Amino acid sequence: MSEAEGYGILLVISGPLAAGKTTLARRLVEEVPGCVFSVSCTTREPRGSESDGLDYRFTTPEEFESLVLAGHFLEWAEVHGSRYGTPAGPVDAHLAAGRSVVLDIDVQGAMQVLRARPSAVLAFVSPPSLEVLAGRLRKRMTDSAGEVERRLGEAVRESRWAGAFDYFLCNAEPDPAFEELRSIVEVERKRLERSPYPDCVRAYEAEWFHGLGWWRGRSVVVTAGPTREPIDEVRFVSNRSSGRMGFDLARAFRDAGARVTLVSGPSSCPEPCAVEMVRVTSSKQMQAAVLERADGCDLVAMAAAVCDMSPDRMASGKLRRHALPLAITFQPTADILASLAGSGCPVLAFALEMGEEGSRERAMEKLREKGALAIFLNRGDLPHRGMESEMNGGVLLFADGSSLDIPLGSKRYVAERLAAGMGSWLASRVRGTRGGPG
Repeated sequence: MSEAEGYGILLVISGPLAAGKTTLARRLVEEVPGCVFSVSCTTREPRGSESDGLDYRFTTPEEFESLVLAGHFLEWAEVHGSRYGTPAGPVDAHLAAGRSVVLDIDVQGAMQVLRARPSAVLAFVSPPSLEVLAGRLRKRMTDSAGEVERRLGEAVRESRWAGAFDYFLCNAEPDPAFEELRSIVEVERKRLERSPYPDCVRAYEAEWFHGLGWWRGRSVVVTAGPTREPIDEVRFVSNRSSGRMGFDLARAFRDAGARVTLVSGPSSCPEPCAVEMVRVTSSKQMQAAVLERADGCDLVAMAAAVCDMSPDRMASGKLRRHALPLAITFQPTADILASLAGSGCPVLAFALEMGEEGSRERAMEKLREKGALAIFLNRGDLPHRGMESEMNGGVLLFADGSSLDIPLGSKRYVAERLAAGMGSWLASRVRGTRGGPG
């Protein structure tokens, strides 16, 4: 994947019937290079010249149900007695290959896609008024007056969801609306979070990035975000981690050619393209997900800020104010690093320290106790670093006593330096020499 190509976007076009979304979607696929449709599954019978695998994948109701239970679909719905669904696998394959996938689906399906793929781009298409929509429906001359009224009522209900979309297109005239849609695709494709890290930016400090080549064809598990430990069914104990560092690490290893699995606690960061995403909530869930995937992988990068403590029990429902004051007994949560010690998988640990005195010694002690190969030490008490910041910086400490200073920069930059530094150090161990700078 070159930086010029970037990764594809998942574009969901939705809106009321007769808003013109299907015409816009078809024109986008025909005129904008790299845009493709996803072939949906349906339980209805083929119509006219429709071909299985080209227009739809036609399935039996029993087969469709088994696919639903297996989590095969990004979204699915029942329409006029037949079921329709968008398979996730082909969509993800297109995106990883740099193609942008266009989904022309109803609002209900769009909301399902947003829950399954928060990084999807949603565009709501609407005529300029309900009167215009009514006129378009009547011109079709395929619906009775009662059906037109029913569809107008449905359009009103669907319009209530427009605020959940990223973009709104008023389709008064097809050409201006199409140009707006084309510009959306062009802008979204240029977002750096959807693209490999620019080679020309790496070239400014080329000596620090040689180690990235180590990761091509290898397997990496990255953790990110905080975990949440429930107090009751509404409240929880957590921390201020945004998850940004782990998400950018996943991008760095991906861009270096690794197969990456990202295990993340709750985070609003945009999902990296071409990365297997595993969402968890608690430390126990994160531990299970990491251990399941650590066997045989080439590195586990534990960037997650796992909550260290959990209430000894979770109250049912929601605790009421009249129950306060309330004493809560805490217990330690799962020590994921310690549980990896017997897996044989190399580990990159993270240490967030407050204050300079003794911070390096404490980080090295953690490295030895957990059996990690390296640990990234960053200071949470310094400005523009650590949790909730878009920037970071620190020092990468290795088990052999060597170290690599990483200057303050964006977390994407720091992630690139960490991946390169780990790659250089691991390569030097194979060669039998001391680790180099990058």
